[in-house]
Amino acid sequence: MDAPAKDTDRYFEEIEEGERYSVEDGRTITEADVVNFAGISSDFHPLHMSKTVGADSDFGGRIAHGNLVFSIAEAMVADMNPRSFSYGYDSLRFIKPVLIDTTISAHREVVETEPHSEDLGRVVYEYTVEDEDGETLLACEHITLVERE
Repeated sequence: MDAPAKDTDRYFEEIEEGERYSVEDGRTITEADVVNFAGISSDFHPLHMSKTVGADSDFGGRIAHGNLVFSIAEAMVADMNPRSFSYGYDSLRFIKPVLIDTTISAHREVVETEPHSEDLGRVVYEYTVEDEDGETLLACEHITLVERE
């Protein structure tokens, strides 16, 4: 079942396991993204920055930072519900490298809901990121806490 919107304003009791939200072909990872992220993160690893090192690697070119891809995907599909907040991420995996100029799709699915406290419920979203060929590049679980009615 599809989520009612990308961003919602819902209490815990209104969120159902199995809800999905996707953005297909939503964002191309550019050289500017990689260079800017390197500057912000101070991660100037040659696989990100050197055309020669990238070309000579098993990847066949420069690759984007895993955390950059994660950040962009999160922005694409995260539910910015004002009644919730992030409780963290589990099982974050960079499954395949993301070459510059790869266009990504991002998906989220509610995989678990359970009461957390008297005031909050716990909602776990599974995120996956794919390339143009449908290959999975990244996967993780985003844990949120959501106000109860």
